[in-house]
Amino acid sequence: MGVTNPAVSISGLRERTSGKYVKTSLDLVVLAILNDKPMHGYKIMAAIHTEFGVLLSPGTLYPLLHSLEEKKLVESRVEGGKKVYEATNEGRTRFQNAFTMFKVSMNQLESFVKRNGKNSLNDS
Repeated sequence: MGVTNPAVSISGLRERTSGKYVKTSLDLVVLAILNDKPMHGYKIMAAIHTEFGVLLSPGTLYPLLHSLEEKKLVESRVEGGKKVYEATNEGRTRFQNAFTMFKVSMNQLESFVKRNGKNSLNDS
């Protein structure tokens, strides 16, 4: 049997885990990106890839952007022939509320794992 490189295994696990959470919370991730500054779809996909190593297809991102527009969480305009998306005030508020709930959930999960003594999390 060959010996596996722990760094490669951890890196692969991190990418798979990150990808899973990004896709599960894609609306929150997109609102976070657009909370910072307006962007067109390709730049949003590039930002997600750079930050998380996740390659989104246009078929994943654009329906989400359309849905966020319908909910009045983002708005779009055409600039230089490209559709640029920006978070609305309601979108910024929704992002802040969702992020607060995310932090609470992560704290609860960390407390649970530490309390039960299995695979305890490293203090960072």
